Amino acid sequence: MLFLAIFMLVTGLVEHQRNRKGLWGYLSILVSLFILFVSIQGFLGRTIAE
Repeated sequence: MLFLAIFMLVTGLVEHQRNRKGLWGYLSILVSLFILFVSIQGFLGRTIAE
């Protein structure tokens, strides 16, 4: 999951560098940040409900 998040973050940043600021660029950045957050929470053994 961590590699997926990093890949999607890089994809979103590349889209923004190409001045193609469309839905795919923003969506990939948002999804990658969410996956990174969930991966870090899982790694630390915490849940959001705590």
